[in-house]
Amino acid sequence: MTVPNPMRRRSLSRRSALQAGAAALTMTALGVGGSQLAAQEATPTIDDSSFPAEDHLAFEAIVDSSLASTASPGALVGIWYPGRGTWLRAAGIGDVTTAMPMSLDDHVRIASNTKTFVATVILQMVDEGTLALDDRLEESIPGVPNGTEITLRQVLNMTAGIYDFVSDPAIMEGYSADPLLDFSPEDALEIVLGSTPDFAPGERVQYSNSNYILLGMIAEQVSGQSIDSLIQTRILDPLDLTGTSFPTTSDMPSPYTRGYDEGDPGDALRDVTISNPSVPWASGAMISTLTDLGTWARALAEGSLLSPDMQRERLQFGPIETSPLSVGYGLGILSINGMLGHNGGILGYSSWVVHDPETGASIVVVTNRGGTEGGTADPIFIQIASYLFPEKFAALSDATPAATPAS
Repeated sequence: MTVPNPMRRRSLSRRSALQAGAAALTMTALGVGGSQLAAQEATPTIDDSSFPAEDHLAFEAIVDSSLASTASPGALVGIWYPGRGTWLRAAGIGDVTTAMPMSLDDHVRIASNTKTFVATVILQMVDEGTLALDDRLEESIPGVPNGTEITLRQVLNMTAGIYDFVSDPAIMEGYSADPLLDFSPEDALEIVLGSTPDFAPGERVQYSNSNYILLGMIAEQVSGQSIDSLIQTRILDPLDLTGTSFPTTSDMPSPYTRGYDEGDPGDALRDVTISNPSVPWASGAMISTLTDLGTWARALAEGSLLSPDMQRERLQFGPIETSPLSVGYGLGILSINGMLGHNGGILGYSSWVVHDPETGASIVVVTNRGGTEGGTADPIFIQIASYLFPEKFAALSDATPAATPAS
C-alpha cells in the first residue's frame, strides 16, 4: 500500500530530500522513526564486468553510503545499460535476526509499482474495446463522489480528485499497528463512497491509492476474472516473469528478504514482512524479484503489451513538480526527468523501477526498510541516475555527489 509522502519524514540525505520534495510522490505505507542498526554488507554480487572498475566503485559507494544514511539493512540494485554494462548487487542484510545476507534471488514487496501492472491491464481492455478512456466512473462503480464527471483516464492519471482511503485513520493508524489488519477492497470502497472529493475532476494531479482500488474492481467487473488472474495471464505469463505475483495471502514466496519498519525514532527495527495484501490490493500488493523488475521496466516503458496508439496515450504526463526535478504522472506511469517507470513504498520495503528510453538503460532499486518516511530507495536511485545521466539531473548539481562520473 502506498501514499504520497507529505507525512512526517526525516531528511535522509540532501539529494534524497530534493527528490522527495520534487516528486511529492514517494510511495510509502505506515510507520515512523529511525534505526540504530548500521547497514551491514554482504559480499557484492556483480554480473557482467563490462562496466569499468571506476563505475563499479562509484555504484558500490552510492549503495553503501545510502544504506548507512537511511539506516536500511539491505538493498537489491540492478543496472542494465546496453553497450555499457550490467551491474547487479545484493547488499547488506536480508534478515537482521539471523544475519542472512540479501540475495539476488530474493522476493520483495513492490508496493505502488503494482499500479503499472493494473493500469496495463486496463489499457489492454481499452485496446480491445471493452473499456474506453472517456467512460464515466459512475457507469462501472455507482456512487463515487463526482463519479458522473470523472473519466477512466482521470482515474488512471491521478486527476480524478478522489479521496485517498489511506488517509482514513483506520489505515493511517490501524495498518501501521497491525500489518495483518482485517481490511478489504470493499472496505476501501466504503471509505471512498462516504468521502468528500479533494478537488474537481481534471483540476490537478494528486496521487490517490483509491484510484487503483477502483481500477482493480473495474477490471474484475469487465472480465469476470480476479485481478491477480488478469495480471498473471496478460502480463506475467507473456513476459515470463516467473518471480512476480499478485498475492492473495500474507505469505511471501521463497527466497525472500524480510522487510522492516520502526516505531518511534531510535527504536529497534520492527519486522513487518508478513502483511495483509488485501489492504493495498490493486494499489500496491504485488511481489517481485530484481531481474523480473528489470524486464518489466523495459516492457513498461516501451509499451510492448499495448498498441502504439495506446502507449502514446499512456505517456501523456500531467505535471507534479518542475523543479529541481521534472516529475509527471501518465496513465499508471511516472516520468522523472524523461525516465519512465514508477516507485513504491509499503511497510518494510521501498523501490524504484525506471527505464530511460533514449539509451535503453534500466535501473531497479529495492530496500528492505519502509514506513511513513518511506523513500529509503530514493538516495540510491537518484544518485545512480545522476551518475549515469548527469545531463538529465543537472538541477541536482548543487547537492553533494556520492561519486563523480568517470567521463
